[in-house]
Amino acid sequence: MMRKSGLLLVVSLFLLFQISMAVAQTNTQGVKIGVIDIKRVINVSKYGQEVMEKLQKKYEELQAKLEAKTKELEALKDEIEKKGQLWSQEVREKKQSEYQKKLRELKTLQEDAQFEMQEYERKLLDPVFKELEVVIKDYVEKEKFDLILEKTQPGIYYASPRIDLSPVIVDLFNKHYEEKKGVKTESQPKKEEPKKK
Repeated sequence: MMRKSGLLLVVSLFLLFQISMAVAQTNTQGVKIGVIDIKRVINVSKYGQEVMEKLQKKYEELQAKLEAKTKELEALKDEIEKKGQLWSQEVREKKQSEYQKKLRELKTLQEDAQFEMQEYERKLLDPVFKELEVVIKDYVEKEKFDLILEKTQPGIYYASPRIDLSPVIVDLFNKHYEEKKGVKTESQPKKEEPKKK
């Protein structure tokens, strides 16, 4: 009796294992998974490169202002160090006060530049992400993907190049951008030519 119940337990466990394996195979078969490296798509795509060029130009413009202010401050510091001993107490204090004022101005300028850059970045990149989202959504729905992961996110240790959709998305995004750009160009009103007398 004891042996019979033990045998039944082994058989039932074996059947349970077989059923669970069948369920697992059913769940994974036909599940379509893809990964996308969003940063790469932005950096490689035409739209992304155009935006990056504008951001670089803005960064260089702000950097030039900061460098000019820094040089101004360094020149005043050098003047104080070299000529300070020759000045009267009143002149020395005046120059020190001027230096502190310029230092505060530089710090404010740095903070303003950082904020301005962040706002400009957001203003230019938000539309890029919105347009990219449209392209990805259309492609994913058309190709019937069940799961899309961001390739560079923590926890993804490996993704086969076979499931990396980044190159496809770059091509589609470029095509989408060219079409959208073409529509915008066509929709702009033509300037009226001056009438010849």
